[in-house]
Amino acid sequence: MKQKYLIFKNKTADSLIIQEFAELDKDMFSLICEESYEWENIQNAIAEGKTRLIAKLRTPNLYPIAEYADKIADTVMTIHQQDSASEDPVELVFDDVIQMRKLEPRDRDASSDNASDDIDDLLDDVDVDAEEKPEVEDDDELDMFDEDAEE
Repeated sequence: MKQKYLIFKNKTADSLIIQEFAELDKDMFSLICEESYEWENIQNAIAEGKTRLIAKLRTPNLYPIAEYADKIADTVMTIHQQDSASEDPVELVFDDVIQMRKLEPRDRDASSDNASDDIDDLLDDVDVDAEEKPEVEDDDELDMFDEDAEE
């Protein structure tokens, strides 16, 4: 799934707007979240560092993964540095499929390849026949498990 973020400063409201879109159909994005932040709070967070800015940008509704949050924070800091008169949004597009490909495959040891053989060996060691019923000397022992016996 692709995600798109539009980030821009609304100078009339003195705020930062982040819109999150998800690709629900091929090249068709739908708005799923919009967050507005007071520009003064964003400036204070930038002054405290990138980690604080990311914490400020994340909300219960807008909580991008670490890599996306890092790039969004970089964009916000660039907007802050430029502080231009333009209110044109900056667009960031992320593709989850590409992110998954970047993950390294887990290292497997040689014994994990033979896991199915190990399970088969364990099952061969079991001598109990599933259809055999346990022998009971006294029928009273079975009554304690019978639902009708307690009534």
